[in-house]
This record gives sequence, structure tokens and C-alpha cells, in this order.
Amino acid sequence: MPTESSTQIYVDTFFARQPIFDAEKRVYGYELLYRNSPLEQSANFTDKDVATLTVISNSLLSPLTAPDQAGKKVFIHFSRMSIISNVHTALAPQTTVIEVEPVRELSPEYESALTEAKRQGYSLALNQFIPGKCSRRLVELSDVIFLDTLQLSEDELLRSIEGLKGFNCKLAAKRVEDDAQFQLAKKLGFHLFQGFFFEKPIIVPGRKLPSNRITRLNIYRTLEKNGMDLEELTRNIEADVSISFRLLTFINSLAFGLRYKVDSIKHATRLLGWQQIKNWLWLVVLSDVMPDDKTSELPYLSSIRAKFLERAAANHNVREFSPDTLFLMGLFSLLEPMLDTPMRELVASLPLDEEVKAALCGEKNRYSDWLSIARCFESGDWSRLDGLTQALGLDPIVLASSYCEALTWSKSLYEQSADNAC
Repeated sequence: MPTESSTQIYVDTFFARQPIFDAEKRVYGYELLYRNSPLEQSANFTDKDVATLTVISNSLLSPLTAPDQAGKKVFIHFSRMSIISNVHTALAPQTTVIEVEPVRELSPEYESALTEAKRQGYSLALNQFIPGKCSRRLVELSDVIFLDTLQLSEDELLRSIEGLKGFNCKLAAKRVEDDAQFQLAKKLGFHLFQGFFFEKPIIVPGRKLPSNRITRLNIYRTLEKNGMDLEELTRNIEADVSISFRLLTFINSLAFGLRYKVDSIKHATRLLGWQQIKNWLWLVVLSDVMPDDKTSELPYLSSIRAKFLERAAANHNVREFSPDTLFLMGLFSLLEPMLDTPMRELVASLPLDEEVKAALCGEKNRYSDWLSIARCFESGDWSRLDGLTQALGLDPIVLASSYCEALTWSKSLYEQSADNAC
């Protein structure tokens, strides 16, 4: 980040991490999406080799590790020269997927470098396949081939898949935006999927969202301490979307008898007091079991969204939007796929302003733009991010810094649990 004496206005590195799922909606790996600065509208860098090195070094050093990221594949774009120069050897071949752009012809030098990378154990992914516009040898070398399901019609997808028959590769569907596209891609034979399909699941009402195991360990430790620490307990509850949702639903229920809404976790814990919140938490935590059919990527993403929106509002000293309200909006924004229940049913029990509830249900209002900003960071949609940033009068540098704060906060929760579990 720039210092007060800096003459340049930029952040050194800026990239998003987008998950790639298998057919069971389990995280297969992550793609790193590069951008040199939040002031740019796209990844138009002059030295692609430097860009590749920047992404690699920062992916290793930055707080991006999700609870299940260990051992997952990491997809990184490499330029032709960076591969010829063996830049990829800075990363472990077991987990690194070299992602390249299609070319009509492979030069002998480039083909030799790709072949050597494969010999060293690296996987190769072709970012986009279009029949007749890509070197056959590059297709032969590729372990994963991406097709854009949003850009190509069903007939075009079928022709592309037909052109890939006989090649030993996984088919990956890009930009899968909803469950209908996901089901179509599965029917067509795709193995991997990338996009926001996991936010629009098939609705199966009545599912219960469990608290994640790592937050549960944090709460265990806090509850077992001799002295009460309400602030620490509040932080741990805020890190868990399930417990936060149930706590606010519980305290705002008619059975509790309050004459006003409790609209923050801090307010709820202070109102209940240590003993009552302790007893309630034991019942909640001990009854939870994480189901195998749900990826922990969703609660992790929720915690990042929540902290990002809170810090973005606080760091900009925004008066129109309460940081606590934005925190809860981000935290609850993925409840629908977690619970497999329509958001309109869920918001009925949430102690949120009607505008916030409307934004969570997908309606356009002053809160929905904040959710859109969070999604832009997650998907690497820098062009749209720039427009939203300008429309809200936000500082792109402060916004990027706020997202880094959120990543650090979320990662630290899991690291602390891992350290204490050892």
C-alpha cells in the first residue's frame, strides 16, 4: 500500500480469487484474476511477465487461504514468455495449473517449454477453446479446457465438445450464472464449473444451516475460559453466519418480548449477558453437524463480504450507511444457497431495514450497490467495480485496503483455530 510520501497513486498488487467447482459443487480449485491497480478498468499491463510474477508472489504471501484451500488446484494465467522463462517453477507442480490463451500455432520453443512443464508435473489449462482457432497440439497438451457457457449457445457448445472428443482432458464451464446453466453444463458432460451458479440453487425448503467447525472451536475456547470475555465472544459469533442468523432471530422473536429490534451482534450479546448467551450458545453449537453436501466456501465467503462492507463504510466515514448494518447484510447475503431456502422466506425473521431485506432479495436500491461491489471483488469484474466506486463516491485505494482487511480477518479466524487444535 502507498505511504503518505508516495507520489504514485496505486496499490502494488490487486487480484481476485474465484473458486472452481466439480459436479458435486465441491471446491476443486481457485483461479487467480490479476489487476495491477483498482484505478485500472482492466488488466491492461505492459509487461505480462511482471504481472505473472506479481500474481504468484502475492498469492503466496497474501491472506487468501480458505478453510479448505490446502491441496486445492490454483489456476494462474501465464504469458508465453513467462513459461519459456520457467517462471512457473516458483510454484509447486502438484497444485499449480498453468493457464494459457489459445493460439493457432505453437512455436517450437513454446511447445518445448509447455512439454517440459508437463514433464515436471504441472497441469495445463486452456482458457478458451473455439474449434478451428486453436492449435491441435495445445489441445493435446491441455489437462483442462474452458468453454464460455454464457457466450456460446447450446449448439455451439455441442460443436465445441464434439471437436474435443478423443482428447484426454477435463471440460470446464466458465461463467455459469445460475442453476439452469449448471444443469445444462452437467448434461453436456462438463466436469468443472466456474461462476455464480452456487448462489442460485435448486430450492429445497427446510434445511438447517450449521455453524462451521472452526468458529465452533473458537467459541468452545471462549466459553471454557475462567473469566468472561464478551467482546471476544461477540467477535467469534460475528464470524459465523449460522449462529449470527439464529441469535438475531432468537432475540427478536415474539417469545423474547422486546419492544424494539436488536440489529447487531454486539447489541444482542450485551442485552443477553454472559450467562444467558453462554447457555444458549452451548445448545446451538453442540447441536450442529456440518453436512457433507455443503462447501465451507460459502460461509467463508460470507464472512469476507461482511467484514469488507463493514470496513469499507467505516474507513470512508460513510454516515448514510451503518457499518454494523452492512456487516449483517454481507453476512446473510448467501443464506439462500446455504439453507436451500428462498431469501424472501429468510428475511422475514431478520432484524434488518426493509431496504436491506429488499437488496438481499435482489431488488435494486442504495444497499444493493454495496453487495455488487463485494461481488465485483470476488469475480474480478474490475470494469463494473470502477463504475460502482465512482457512483458511490468511494476511494478505490481505501476500498482495496478494506478488502485486504477483510481477507486478513477471515483468514486469522481459521489460523487461530488450526494453531489451537494442534
